[in-house]
Amino acid sequence: MSADDKPQKSTVIDVRKAIFDKIFKENQELRDHNQELVRTLSNFKEFTKERETQHKQFEDLEESILKTVNLSDMTRELQKKLAADFTIPLANVSLIESVKNTIGLELKKLLEPADNNRENGITFTMPFISEADYSRLFPQHRPLISAHPDPVLLALLETPDQTDKIASSAFVPLLSRNRAIGTLNLASPDPQKFPPGAATDAVESLGRKLATVIENSLLMTQLQKLIRTDQLTGLYNRRTLDEILPIEFARAQRYSCPLSLIMIDLDDFKLVNDHYGHPAGDQVLAETGSLISNNLRKHDIGLRYGGDEFTIILPDTNHQQGRTVITKLMKIAAATKVQVEPDTYLQIHLTAGLATYLDGPATDAEALKKTADKDLYRNKEKKKKKD
Repeated sequence: MSADDKPQKSTVIDVRKAIFDKIFKENQELRDHNQELVRTLSNFKEFTKERETQHKQFEDLEESILKTVNLSDMTRELQKKLAADFTIPLANVSLIESVKNTIGLELKKLLEPADNNRENGITFTMPFISEADYSRLFPQHRPLISAHPDPVLLALLETPDQTDKIASSAFVPLLSRNRAIGTLNLASPDPQKFPPGAATDAVESLGRKLATVIENSLLMTQLQKLIRTDQLTGLYNRRTLDEILPIEFARAQRYSCPLSLIMIDLDDFKLVNDHYGHPAGDQVLAETGSLISNNLRKHDIGLRYGGDEFTIILPDTNHQQGRTVITKLMKIAAATKVQVEPDTYLQIHLTAGLATYLDGPATDAEALKKTADKDLYRNKEKKKKKD
């Protein structure tokens, strides 16, 4: 081999090596790229799976909400699901003050089963937000995401002992037919649960479902109130008595607490109708209804039994306390003057009977009612003998 051939051989070897090195490097880069692609694909699959799971959980939550039949059940289901599936420990629903009267929360509480409504003596409540505060905080009806929510919003959560633990929150307007009826209130100690700028599509969708349930509940409550309320006096009617009294009696038995029942009859009411006409009689009945409703405690229940008879359910009230209530009502009634003609005013005179569970022999709601009725007619006979 000549001397001139040696450099050419070296050059050929160098070129081959360079080509090999290039191919090896490209293959290595391709392998690295493939591995990165595999990792990215795996992460994407995991992310997709997580989103699918979350979407399914939201679907399950919305389905559970739509199946509830009243607001207390809805709130409990919402809180349970959000805590278990989404690790959101603080959640509830508040209503705007303007719907407070139409929702009839008192009636709902009375008609729900005692076991569901009074767990360990706790009664279902729902917070309210004023129209002014709602307009100030939600002028565009858009969700509010914040680590430090307004004090008004914090108060809606009704958890003053956990306020300092809140690191993120979301407050979502509840809109029904373009009308605001309340807010969905969510909070968490995790600052990443509701970070600023986070998408709110999911909670807004949930808010729309909640608004539907609440709107339906409002309509049902209004219908129930019409069915169960005496239109003349504004008191509950006899049908409601038959529903409520057994519930209250069962609760009194369970917790060994007294329960009193007052039966009231207006004296000489037929004479009012005969002398002054039925419109005058209606005025007397309406005034009696107002007299009863305005002079009872919050958890007492006044009802119109029928005709000129009224009934009052007094939970946690013993016999002596029941007598005190009767004395008070008779005194107020005697001082009440009902104008039935331009120059004619009538006093309300009533007779009452009383029966008390724990202080008497009644073993069920019907027996309690019969005992009070017997006491009423005993007292009426006493009055007749005096006259």
